[in-house]
Amino acid sequence: MAIASSFGLGTDESHYVLFSRHLAWGYFDHPPMVAFLAALTTLFGDGLFFIRLGPIICSAISLVLLRFLALALYRDERVAFWAAVLLLLMPYQHLLTVALLPDATLNLFWCGTLVALWHAMKDGRWPVWVLVGLLLGGALLSKYHAVLLPLCVLFYLLTSPSRRFWLGRIQPYVAGLISLIVFMPNIIWNARHNWISYAYQLAHGGSGHFSLGKLLGAFGGQMGAWSPVIFGLLIAAFIVTAREKPFSESDRFVFWTSLPVFVFFCGIGAFGKILPHWPSVGWWTGSLAVTTVTLRKISPRDNAGIRWRRWCVAAAITGFVMISFLYTVAFVPIVGPLYSHARSISMRLNQHLPAIKPMKPFKSKYDITNRLFGWEEIAEKVEAIREEMACPERTFVFSHRFFTTSQLAVYLHPETVATSLHPLLRIT
Repeated sequence: MAIASSFGLGTDESHYVLFSRHLAWGYFDHPPMVAFLAALTTLFGDGLFFIRLGPIICSAISLVLLRFLALALYRDERVAFWAAVLLLLMPYQHLLTVALLPDATLNLFWCGTLVALWHAMKDGRWPVWVLVGLLLGGALLSKYHAVLLPLCVLFYLLTSPSRRFWLGRIQPYVAGLISLIVFMPNIIWNARHNWISYAYQLAHGGSGHFSLGKLLGAFGGQMGAWSPVIFGLLIAAFIVTAREKPFSESDRFVFWTSLPVFVFFCGIGAFGKILPHWPSVGWWTGSLAVTTVTLRKISPRDNAGIRWRRWCVAAAITGFVMISFLYTVAFVPIVGPLYSHARSISMRLNQHLPAIKPMKPFKSKYDITNRLFGWEEIAEKVEAIREEMACPERTFVFSHRFFTTSQLAVYLHPETVATSLHPLLRIT
């Protein structure tokens, strides 16, 4: 909350703020929940603080739901506490905590669905199954990635001897029907707009050919977003959990509601480009997997326990350093000097080893934090130029890229028309 208004809106955030000013049941690239969230919080003010207040609240509630899930699964406060700590040692998690993104409400409804689902399968009460359907519908209205949750649950039920009977009961299917009813307004919106959102998402990732380099790049993106040591611990936790006999119901639930998410998106990354935060929902139960395995491994005073302790310390240090660098870069212009220093080293190496090519001179676009500042000042100049035009009331602003238009349009006068002249991406 202290830093929410300390830096300008990112590209996607600006896009979603414009959504909130033109509420609908669907948009070109996302369902509407992020727009509803921004519209709700900006009722109290249109400043950066209120724009980002929604994600902050959603993140806080998601952590509370994670605690409830941990206690329901393991009845151990240590698991709940250290899972939350683990999440906050991941650099990208800090961005998701404050940024206005569809992941804010997706995380909230995803965690809520998991908690309700576990209790529904345990107690079998109809009101809880209805709640599962409502929460899953909210997740679908948040981000299309929520379609993975029913698949994860299906894998869990198919592999669970004691819970498989639910596949023959009506309650899960009624919950699924309720979620579709909640999601129906978005389906109707897409039907009226040539299914544009679904078509875009289906073609957005994984449309190319398989490449080992792309697959490694997807793994590299995960390591950079969540910390290489922590992501390595997640993989190790999955392997240890899969080998454990017997396979407890809690471990099985955590395993199947996390692993498929990472497998799916890394698999998509082998064919096309994925963004690092796409598998973020897998970390809610993924953090429980890492925590439970770690607590079991470090308990014995043997060599394996010592190694796991060392890896935990390495994960904490690495995460802290990466997070510190993230916040430093956001507020202090150090990317340029660091790049220039690296370029000087490359030039000296090139003098002795011509095979090593020197780095190109630094450009401001290399520092992506530059995109967070200056748009309000640009908007003022654009409005001044528009007023000097022959017919200012008929003069509109356009760009060839939607994200440039979005970042500018947020700060323009509400009556000023801003659009993209790309045939498929228009914002008015």
